[in-house]
Amino acid sequence: MAPASSFRVIPLYRQVEVRDAAPDAADVDRPQWESGDEPVLASAQCIVLATRSDLHGPVEIEVWVDASEHRPAGHLLFEGELLTTGEGAAVGNPLAGDLHRVPLPIGWHPVRIYGDQPRDPARFLVVFDGTPAPT
Repeated sequence: MAPASSFRVIPLYRQVEVRDAAPDAADVDRPQWESGDEPVLASAQCIVLATRSDLHGPVEIEVWVDASEHRPAGHLLFEGELLTTGEGAAVGNPLAGDLHRVPLPIGWHPVRIYGDQPRDPARFLVVFDGTPAPT
């Protein structure tokens, strides 16, 4: 199975997001940094991932959909669920105005996120597994 999307993103403020692509971004429940040292933050609708500095250039993000059999290499950074409310998911850095849409139906999507290293990754793999649970 090929990736649904693959792209490069400037990680302003050392972060990228995987979130619900609600038409009004204010409707998305974003987690807040406590110390700034957390590698991952998550809420029902948004996963924020710390990255390497944007001074080192873009980070790479590859997204796979319905890839429950796909067992990627790398460090598992997050395993959980993401709630989408009708517009799919958005992946990238909203502060840079660089979000990429991933078509997903409404529901709770099992998701695993891998990085090329456990802290400050430069490459991410986002894997949405199987059919979403109903909302």
